Amino acid sequence: MSDILHTIAEKLRPLVEERKRLHPIEEFTTPAPQRTLRGAMPGVIAELKKASPSRGLIRPDFRPVELARELEAAGAAALSVLTEPNYFLGSTEYLKSVAAEVSIPCLRKEFIFDEYQIREARECGASAVLLIAALLDQPTLVRLAEAARNCGLDVLGEAHDADEVRRLLDSPATLIGVNARDLKTFSTDLGRVGKLLSLIPPERCPVAESAIHSSTDLRKLREAGAQGFLIGGALMDAPSPGAKLRELLS
Repeated sequence: MSDILHTIAEKLRPLVEERKRLHPIEEFTTPAPQRTLRGAMPGVIAELKKASPSRGLIRPDFRPVELARELEAAGAAALSVLTEPNYFLGSTEYLKSVAAEVSIPCLRKEFIFDEYQIREARECGASAVLLIAALLDQPTLVRLAEAARNCGLDVLGEAHDADEVRRLLDSPATLIGVNARDLKTFSTDLGRVGKLLSLIPPERCPVAESAIHSSTDLRKLREAGAQGFLIGGALMDAPSPGAKLRELLS
């Protein structure tokens, strides 16, 4: 388990408490979404992010709604929107504005540790939330996954090793993703992803996350069992993310 996850979560915690005070959960009125992330698979989950801890600022001219429209037109099955403000320079406003402008489902990409963040995701128009196994003990993971299901949201559970895959299989997570990034070194390894994907039965919708840069990467991961492909850096690096996505899908 990497300290970076807990560092990010602890810095986020006071902001969540402040949002709870300003916008109590009792005020939320948005109904459950009609779109589902699971129903959009197989396909690419295109990620919108301005920065990351491993790379710093990725896309200085970050226009999330324009990027979302471009990626939807290029064939994205769903969008992942970073909402963490300190390390990824994300915002719930990005999620809200993007979800209102596209017809494909949106995943809230966040370091979730509180049920409030799940209800907030639905209020912002998300169809799904990310739960990171390495950040949560098993009772909390199960409790939050059940809370998301009760809200009508899908859960993309994220694993980095075989033990975390098994923990997610023992949870109500709708989709199970394997992240190629090592949280201690920030290095990536698609070979490890392929091996871990083999542990996930097809009905749990295996998703490959990170380090996908070419159509060859996509093909190999599909052959390893992936039904979903979460791609961020390769798209955000490109002058035209839509053109890059079309290249990846070719």
